[in-house]
Amino acid sequence: MKLSFAGILVGITLNALVSYETADAALCMCHPSSCVVINANSSMLSHPELYCPANMMSINDLLILRYNDTILTVDSFAPFTNLTSVEIFQGSLSRIEPGAFEKTPALFKIIVRSNVLSTLEDYTFRGLDGLHILYLISNNLTTIAPNAFYGLKNLTYLVLSGNQITQLPSTLFSSSPLLRSVSLNNNMLTGLPTGIFDNIDSLFKLDVSYNQLSEFDFPDLQVTLLFLHNNSLTSLQVGDHVKVVQAHQNRIRTISGSGFNLTDLLLSDNAIADVTPIMAMKNLSKLSLSNNPLRPDSTFGSLDRLEELFLSRTNLMISEQTFANLSWMTLLDLSYNNLTQLDFSMFAAMNKLKSLIVAYNRIETINFIELREYLPELRVLEICGNGWNATYLERMLGKMRKHKLRADMQGLSHSLIFSSVFVELCSAGVETSTKPSFDYSDYYSEDFGDGIEQEIAEYTTSSPRPQPRVSESAKAGHVSSTSKPMTTMVPMFALEPTASVRLNTMVTADVILPAEQQPVVGSSPLYITFQVLVYTFSVFGIVCLVVLGYYMRKRRFDVRRATSIDSADSVRLV
Repeated sequence: MKLSFAGILVGITLNALVSYETADAALCMCHPSSCVVINANSSMLSHPELYCPANMMSINDLLILRYNDTILTVDSFAPFTNLTSVEIFQGSLSRIEPGAFEKTPALFKIIVRSNVLSTLEDYTFRGLDGLHILYLISNNLTTIAPNAFYGLKNLTYLVLSGNQITQLPSTLFSSSPLLRSVSLNNNMLTGLPTGIFDNIDSLFKLDVSYNQLSEFDFPDLQVTLLFLHNNSLTSLQVGDHVKVVQAHQNRIRTISGSGFNLTDLLLSDNAIADVTPIMAMKNLSKLSLSNNPLRPDSTFGSLDRLEELFLSRTNLMISEQTFANLSWMTLLDLSYNNLTQLDFSMFAAMNKLKSLIVAYNRIETINFIELREYLPELRVLEICGNGWNATYLERMLGKMRKHKLRADMQGLSHSLIFSSVFVELCSAGVETSTKPSFDYSDYYSEDFGDGIEQEIAEYTTSSPRPQPRVSESAKAGHVSSTSKPMTTMVPMFALEPTASVRLNTMVTADVILPAEQQPVVGSSPLYITFQVLVYTFSVFGIVCLVVLGYYMRKRRFDVRRATSIDSADSVRLV
């Protein structure tokens, strides 16, 4: 019996190994409306019935993991007439022939990610009038022909992130006037041609971050979210239509433009000294100027709608006029400014302030009675790194508890488990490095991810704000966007999912690595074979135990029945 069971297990193992002869064998897993294909090639796409279930030709969504051929030939997807979505992830694809998708006119979305595409030829996507979403991410693209996107008249989302593009033709977007989101981040762009955005009616999001741009001169561009960070810009011009600008990590010295509708402006890590042009942007609610050589006498009182202000490492000298009229402030960052004392009367106008960051200064003491008098709504007072020893810091934390204050955003200072660690870390000497020891992820959160649903979102606000000011002279030129409360500003495509775009949730575009640095995702056929074997052995192991237990029990009962009481060796009791 043991030999028979061993033979069965060996046979199952050999059968599984023969079924998956090589690591390049195609594997197809299908749902009634979608299929996942591993190790596909042109032959498999041309004759899917040989590899996959018969209903595969009627599916809507196709995901290909590892396309092992180098060319996507003409009419490659001809058998799949009902396709609405195609994704080709991680493979050897180096060329897409024009017309490869021509026989699938119902395509709504195409994603080609982590392949080795180097060039997009003219009319690559011909016949796809209904295509809305095109993602070409981490493909080593270097050249795009002027008519590569010809015919994509309904294209809405275009992502070319994580490639090696150095320049773009000026007519690239001429066939796609309905574009709402364009992502060109993480490339090698040194400039953008004049007029490249002229044929686009109205952009919601434009991301050109992580490039090598030295200028961005598009004053008439109608865009809501503009991401320019991590470039080499020396100047910034803010148009009337933009609402959120992220231009940190540049070399910006001068700022121009009205910024009439601008609400969020991130300019940290630049070379700005004069904030006068920014003071004209009256609708600002979030402003970051950290790590800029500001003039010590800079004031922000004219921005009376400001809610969050970041002034770390600016060497600002605080006076009565510095923060006058800022009655809507909820967060103020003054860390790393060599402050020696806190006069809370200077913050008297900020009676709604909830978080004050004065970490890594040289403050000697804090008057909590005065603090509560001028800042009744304050809940967080960050005081780390002011040169206090552990004993003095613990005493200050005790006073803060009495006044219902936390010493950090996360509440670690009040935690029974982490309070001692917090004291140990915060009682160190004043830091003198050129960069803060904390990052702004404590105060910002990323709302825009890599998903399609998060690429475009409505611009909403979660806190009440005053009505935007509209001057009489401005009413004629700017009618709709500022004549209503800001909570009603909704982009044209109101059907898109909402996502908050705030500076305390400052949008930071995801960094997309080049193709050679992308992590390998997806199981190989050998790993799938191993899983099949494990599951098979587990099931047959359980069956073997049950059968073995049955036979042992039967044998025990047979032995008992074979021993008769009338045998010669038995003893009869009288």
